[in-house]
Amino acid sequence: MNRLVAVAILAAAILMPGRLPAQTNAAPAAVRTSGDSLGPYDKQIVDDAAADRGRTLFAAECVDCHGPTARGSEKGANLIRSGLVLKDRVGSELGPFLKKGHPLQDKKNSADLTSEQVADLSHFLKQRINDALKRSPTGINKVTGNVAAGKAYFNGAGKCASCHAVTEGSPHTVFGIAARYPDSVNLQQAMLFPGGGRGRGFGGGAAAPGVTITVTPPGEPALTGAIVQLDDFDVQLRDSEGKVHKWSRTPALKVVKHDPLAAHHELLDHLTNNDVHNLVVYLETLK
Repeated sequence: MNRLVAVAILAAAILMPGRLPAQTNAAPAAVRTSGDSLGPYDKQIVDDAAADRGRTLFAAECVDCHGPTARGSEKGANLIRSGLVLKDRVGSELGPFLKKGHPLQDKKNSADLTSEQVADLSHFLKQRINDALKRSPTGINKVTGNVAAGKAYFNGAGKCASCHAVTEGSPHTVFGIAARYPDSVNLQQAMLFPGGGRGRGFGGGAAAPGVTITVTPPGEPALTGAIVQLDDFDVQLRDSEGKVHKWSRTPALKVVKHDPLAAHHELLDHLTNNDVHNLVVYLETLK
């Protein structure tokens, strides 16, 4: 009986007038998109205009290492999966991280980025994360440069024209390369690292030929073939018939390496960021 009385008293207390939650027509609180009070458990609403500015900044300073979609590369981390970026709210984590100093493409100090630029980067990266979740990525295709300067470098200091023509049908031509690589970031990668496993070389549709060596033993004819092993102690090559030839390295053994992409590799030691961007925008005109 005492238990029934207690239940009845509790029910009456709940239903008593004035004890019900007050009704209100007030609008729900707006979701914050910025400000010091925005914490890691508040959703950051992407500001599209800020994300556009952040995309431009990312393309100029970050894309070489972190990739065109911020998913990383051999040189930089995947920012879409970065715990720091996921926790960041309008620069709350990015700002302190960049203030410590982080390499940028133009060699400037990341600590000099303004709070507005950091916030723009944050909005862009959040946009990339949202796109990844929606499975509808919108990549970057912005490379700034000077077409005339790129053409001058191609024909002059870069010595590109000594191997590559710009007319249709010529050997190693770059005619139509912009159609093969419509995304400027992929075009830049193909230019800097031709034959990098994408199945098509920089100056033509065929895959880039491999590195070969020519070995001339003392008193014997020279042999040329694909490298099997080449170090300070042993040399091995595979000839056109598939036979492997082996030698021990001696001062009398002459070995000559043939790398069809040697000029591209050497160019990497001399190219500046401006040279790269100028060449890319010039190549984009060769459609």
